[in-house]
Formats: sequence, structure tokens, C-alpha cells
Amino acid sequence: MAWMIVNTEGNFRRPRSIYSFNFKPSPEPQERPRDVVDYAVSKGFAVEVDAPNRTVAKARKSRAKQS
Repeated sequence: MAWMIVNTEGNFRRPRSIYSFNFKPSPEPQERPRDVVDYAVSKGFAVEVDAPNRTVAKARKSRAKQS
């Protein structure tokens, strides 16, 4: 799995698969399979980032629960 910050909404569908991955813009990093992140970055929809550490991830989860 890889992480990215999405700037533009997009969709990725694997060849010969009935499933697709949709990604929407967000200032928060999103975790997706490597091929999805590679596609989004190659099309300019997203910027790849390092995985957040546990402290950042916990803070983000607590903010989401408060909303």
C-alpha cells in the first residue's frame, strides 16, 4: 500500500477486473494500492507522500471522530 494526497478526483480500473478505485480530493493523505497511486501520480491527480507515523494517524482519527 502507498500513500498520496489527491488534488483531482479520479478513477482507476485494473485490467480484466470488475472493480475500480475512486479517489477524491483531500488535504489528508490517503492509502491506496501501489498501482492506484502510481496511476494517480502519473496523470497528475495526486502527489505521493510518505506514510504518516502513528502519532499523526491517531490525531487524524480523533479529528474525524469529533466531526
